[in-house]
Amino acid sequence: MDCDMVVTSDLKNLWDLRDDNYAVMCVKHDYTPSSERKFLNQIQTVYPKKNWSSVMLFNNIKCKSLTPEVVQHEDGLFLHQFKWLESEDLIGEIPHPWNFLVGEEEKLPNGQLPDLIHYTLGGPYFQDYKGCDYEEVWEKYKAIMTSVG
Repeated sequence: MDCDMVVTSDLKNLWDLRDDNYAVMCVKHDYTPSSERKFLNQIQTVYPKKNWSSVMLFNNIKCKSLTPEVVQHEDGLFLHQFKWLESEDLIGEIPHPWNFLVGEEEKLPNGQLPDLIHYTLGGPYFQDYKGCDYEEVWEKYKAIMTSVG
């Protein structure tokens, strides 16, 4: 089982953050990756808006230019950097805890849990990431998902 995200809050709370002024909303991370390799030892590509697209709220009415043809024919950077939007003003922001990047950011203080934990470099399902931040959360949800009855 390898799941690289765990949601610890009610998704209704994320849904309630939507703002119809935007085409898409996301956590606007401002960081440079800490390593040259990422998940499954893949080469890490550094680019503006890195990981913004890993959690998004879409306002479909304002996303007319994101057609199946665009998704099929454009490259990943075009899509991940929201170049399909007419303006960056159409990108709204959701709070940081809705896309917390394990291994790239300091744990939240006082035992707080992020709303969405993103094991972006790899999670405790890989030997090399055993003991990573929020491993206990992943293990808890794994136990729930794999229990019978």
